[in-house]
Amino acid sequence: MKRELSRRGVLALAGLAGLTACAPAQTRYQPSGEGIIDVVVPYSSGGGTDTWARFITAELASRQEGVDRYQIDNVPGGESITGTNAYVSADVTDGRQLLVSSATTYFQNMLGHHTAQFDFAEMEPLVFNGTGAVLWTGESAGVRDVYDLLERAERVKYGGMSASGLDAVALLALETLGIKVDGVFGFEGRGPTRLAVQRNETDLDFQTTATYLSQVQPLVDDGRAFPLMSVGILEGDRVVRDPALPDVPTVDELLEEINPQGREGIAHQAYQSFVTPGFFFQKGLWSNAGTETAVIDAYDDLVAEMNSDEEFLEESKSALGGYDLISGKDVRGEFRTALELDPEVLEFTRAFLTDEHGAVLD
Repeated sequence: MKRELSRRGVLALAGLAGLTACAPAQTRYQPSGEGIIDVVVPYSSGGGTDTWARFITAELASRQEGVDRYQIDNVPGGESITGTNAYVSADVTDGRQLLVSSATTYFQNMLGHHTAQFDFAEMEPLVFNGTGAVLWTGESAGVRDVYDLLERAERVKYGGMSASGLDAVALLALETLGIKVDGVFGFEGRGPTRLAVQRNETDLDFQTTATYLSQVQPLVDDGRAFPLMSVGILEGDRVVRDPALPDVPTVDELLEEINPQGREGIAHQAYQSFVTPGFFFQKGLWSNAGTETAVIDAYDDLVAEMNSDEEFLEESKSALGGYDLISGKDVRGEFRTALELDPEVLEFTRAFLTDEHGAVLD
């Protein structure tokens, strides 16, 4: 039985499901069938974003009259650019086909990657899920806190997937604090980067809060790993400590202690520009520019209903990291503002990622 949803949401989504069968086919898009909402996930199956997509869409479908299921279509490639380009080119705006995206895709847009044919500032966010993250180290690195990093003579090794992806936030945080690192990129996921620290192949790793708590905290408890800093969470217009990590200082806290003047520096401006979309709005369910108002309103209703459902909140702790869903309608303007990079900040970030860490953007 479908869970109760507001009358406006039920009617709107039932109508959208009907459109699947009767609307004319869009360019390069063939609907899967009546009662099915197609979803492009521009990442491989089994990864964090794909797992999130499958969890959240199943929950959404269980609450929507006239919607039997969401059909996931994994279209990996080009650091998520390939699938996102394909979704945008289809130009579906009636809710029959949606996109799941994550920080890596936002960053390609912000950095002006030459193959990116999309602009999230023009698209319609429907649902967001933010998260926190922790930079940590293993016992073999000889580092116990950020002050040890500052005093270390040799550069530390940071293991990541891509300098222009989510790792950009960690790299900019370290640069803000005056810590130079050698990046080792090309790992296929956060599991391999975590294992690289445990094997003493690298010194630093960056994990989302949920993964840190499940996979790294046991090592911390055994004295084999040490948290260094977190990105925190957004509380109003302030960044505060992540309630899931009350003993781990934020990047901003450490900067205030180490170099308060650094807050005005361009590296910190760049960090702030990327941490907001990268973590506070990290994963999202999207539709194209020009999406019908009924679609946007329906998902706004769904988010409110899910955030007030105690059973859902308990069941979703692992998948959502303990963070509430956010209505895209409510924060559309805030997210679009976050994407607007000052030209000087953009120039600095592109040069930093390409010259210091070998990112390929052109």
